[in-house]
Amino acid sequence: MIINPFKIGFLISCILFTCFSCNEREHYDYLIQNALIVDGKLAPPYQADVALRNDTICRISKHIKASAGQIIDARGLILAPGFIDMHTHCDWGMDREKTKGNLNYLLQGVTTVVTGNCGYGPGDLKHFKARFEAHGIGTNMAPLTGFGWLRSQIIGQADKAPNPEELGEMKALFKESLKQGSWGLSSGLQYVPEKYSTTEEIIEIAKIMSGTKRIYTTHMRSEEDELIEATEEAIRIASEANVPLNISHLKANGRKNWASIDTVFKLVQQALESGLEVTADMYPYNKSSTSSLSSVLLYPESLQLKTIEDKRMALADPLMREEIRRLTEQGKPGQTNWVAKGGWNYFSIVNAPKNPAINNKMFIDLAEERQSTPFDVAADLVIDEGDKLIISLSTMLEDNLISQMGKNWVMFSSDGSAIDANAQGVHPRNYGSQARVIRKYIREEKTLSIEEGIYKMTGLPAQTIGLHRKGTIREGFSADLVLFDLEQVNDPATFLKPHQYAEGTKYVFVNGIMAVSEGVFNSAYAGRVLLTTDLH
Repeated sequence: MIINPFKIGFLISCILFTCFSCNEREHYDYLIQNALIVDGKLAPPYQADVALRNDTICRISKHIKASAGQIIDARGLILAPGFIDMHTHCDWGMDREKTKGNLNYLLQGVTTVVTGNCGYGPGDLKHFKARFEAHGIGTNMAPLTGFGWLRSQIIGQADKAPNPEELGEMKALFKESLKQGSWGLSSGLQYVPEKYSTTEEIIEIAKIMSGTKRIYTTHMRSEEDELIEATEEAIRIASEANVPLNISHLKANGRKNWASIDTVFKLVQQALESGLEVTADMYPYNKSSTSSLSSVLLYPESLQLKTIEDKRMALADPLMREEIRRLTEQGKPGQTNWVAKGGWNYFSIVNAPKNPAINNKMFIDLAEERQSTPFDVAADLVIDEGDKLIISLSTMLEDNLISQMGKNWVMFSSDGSAIDANAQGVHPRNYGSQARVIRKYIREEKTLSIEEGIYKMTGLPAQTIGLHRKGTIREGFSADLVLFDLEQVNDPATFLKPHQYAEGTKYVFVNGIMAVSEGVFNSAYAGRVLLTTDLH
């Protein structure tokens, strides 16, 4: 018989927390009455009372007769585990005074964000934990170690493979990071310097996690033309390293690649049948990162174009326009070149202030309508609108999103960060991903049942990353909870007006502390930096 040490540790932790936090004293910090509980484990909703003491769910019963510091009548509300967002960059912002509360997530009911994604996560987690907890944070953070960070520490941004000594130094850094409590390895293989790595290099680093249940989560080498090959590579890395795999922000980007999602599904299913643990996360929008149209055109340095007016004049000149076309479509070495990477197949218009009729249209369609080329359409629009026209750098098919969220191995995420209300070019996913799932895909379109949708935001991500006492409403588990009104949940954030908080969330508890009351943040910075060392 094989004994799983994680299961033993999990059971012991539950017993200890129940014994020490929830003894027979019938007085609690909070007593939530008459809630409709969706427990995060796909069980049918049921009505019960829930009692909290310290940071723990102490009792769940049909009727609890006890005193409490505060009693909440939750009649008409749904009680769910606090949402866990598997893919964020909230470490970009939660270290600043203005955004340390992570309110764009907290007010949706998110209580834990996984950070360090796309290869960016630092490996020095002792310093990381101390820095964030010193000033207080609004949500929990579960950090990953970035493959890009490891590479940068040893060989910088160079386009080269590490020699054996350098690879050994990278492995030593990662071992130390795991020892300090990292939840796994993240990669962003479309970005410098990670794009210069070989599959074998990543396997050697990931092998350090073999048998530990720590996860390899990856922004793959392509979400576009080479999506299938990139998926095969991700599966190979996880299989040969003997680690669980999570595919970050799963998508098939660009019209000519939309059909590829079915092959991705087949590859994942084959991997699952072979015994590999595979999951994916996705955000519930069919457009990704936004940028001004003028920023994706590349301008030769010889033209010395410093202002948007300079660029407009250059694009109006036939000779200069051809130089800009050539560079934009060929790309500059050593940087991400959005057009050169795959043409105009991916881009759609989010906001054209002077030409609102073209909002949501793709450049390839506009070019066909105008009997022109996508570049010429773009150049003419920059001349007309300057830098005010905003585009999406990725365009997905809504039907694909529906298919993805129907897979039992896919969970929801946001790919966002802790946002300052003055930030420009912000995607609404930063404010509305979880609320959008509830409003659009559960309540309105009924794509998912309430228990399915909540599971994909709680139990599944907790299980995927290994947060054993979170993601489920169960006695002895963490008191990370959200109470919301299913009929009132809304995600008003849009591409045009993104800085709008989600609505319908009534109460949020983070580690047993009420952080949101009647939909208002009460300045309780109750979040913690969660490390695997906390499990022992």
